[in-house]
Amino acid sequence: MASGTDNHAMHIGHAIRVLRIQRKLTQEQLALDADIATSNVSRIENGLRQPSQKLLRKLAYALDTTPSSLMQACENGIVKDTSLQDERVNHDDVIATAETQTLLKLFNELSAENKKLLLEQTRLLHHWQQGKV
Repeated sequence: MASGTDNHAMHIGHAIRVLRIQRKLTQEQLALDADIATSNVSRIENGLRQPSQKLLRKLAYALDTTPSSLMQACENGIVKDTSLQDERVNHDDVIATAETQTLLKLFNELSAENKKLLLEQTRLLHHWQQGKV
């Protein structure tokens, strides 16, 4: 049974990356929607970290899918490597502007409680802007 889980671990990050790219999200946007650190998204997508069930649920929700759908995509081989070509094109667009750097600096200076509040408000604003609310 452990080998089946290990097999999924090798491919789940790839499935997450492909879905993120198909939805035209950056790692930063996905991390914000899932309420996790961008570095976690990167490590998962690169196969350096296996997401917990809780983290997998957060990522699936942020990608408008379910954890079981992500696992099925891995099992059925639906996710194709050719979709990753889009990331190479879009990756250059994710350059930290002065405004982004200022926002990050201000965010990092907030208390943990205020960070959570700001992230929740930002998520709500993002969903409202996307017409999801």
